Amino acid sequence: MEFIYYLFISYLIGVVIIAARLGWHMVFRLDKFDWHWAKDEIWMNSVVCMLLWPLMLLKPRNLVDPSKLMAGSYDAAARFREEARLWDNPPPCGKFIRYRPHKIVASGGDGEFVFHSSDVEEAILARLQDHPHLAKDQLGSVLKWLRQRDESIAEPTPVPDGWWKLHDIADDVLRKGRGEIRCLTCNQEVPNNLLRQNDMSGQPGWNFNQLRCPEGHVLLSVETMHIFVGSRKSTESDQDNDSTS
Repeated sequence: MEFIYYLFISYLIGVVIIAARLGWHMVFRLDKFDWHWAKDEIWMNSVVCMLLWPLMLLKPRNLVDPSKLMAGSYDAAARFREEARLWDNPPPCGKFIRYRPHKIVASGGDGEFVFHSSDVEEAILARLQDHPHLAKDQLGSVLKWLRQRDESIAEPTPVPDGWWKLHDIADDVLRKGRGEIRCLTCNQEVPNNLLRQNDMSGQPGWNFNQLRCPEGHVLLSVETMHIFVGSRKSTESDQDNDSTS
């Protein structure tokens, strides 16, 4: 009985120590982005770690640096933190920009594109005329970056990874016959007039507008819509309910 008592006291001491460690990290290491985008994960993981702290001894590095325990889903806090940094302190921009699609959500591709900065600026302005609310999103940040460009910089400037929503604009520019294209799978340049358009419409699931190289490799894939189709059983059940009502 005495052994169980001391074991329980040891467990409580461990809870207090883990709570103090995680609490320190939450107060001094997390910022407004973490609390906005990962608040639920932060509290849930903290409580679980405190209650099951003996299991954390299997991975003591999580006690040294608990940031992975509180990162949240899809690293949303990190992505939005990077977007805010780029808005306040964008890198230099030259006459040309180099863009590679980022495999986030459903869009992506294996192409590399070099655009004239003015062509991208023109495409963003056209998009903002139809959707002005996007000026407060990444497009507004990219537009600010492009307008600060230095035309004397001839080497293409890489688009920062934090601006991952530029695939729609890249698609617009490429379909106007502008930009230099390289297929990273073939490792070859692709003339714009040889691009193959493979657009989907009305299919169940994700639908994409795709640009492919002559060999069929996807260079740019832009999601356009998602069509949800219920199961046949659900459909028949709905029909039966309709017929009896």
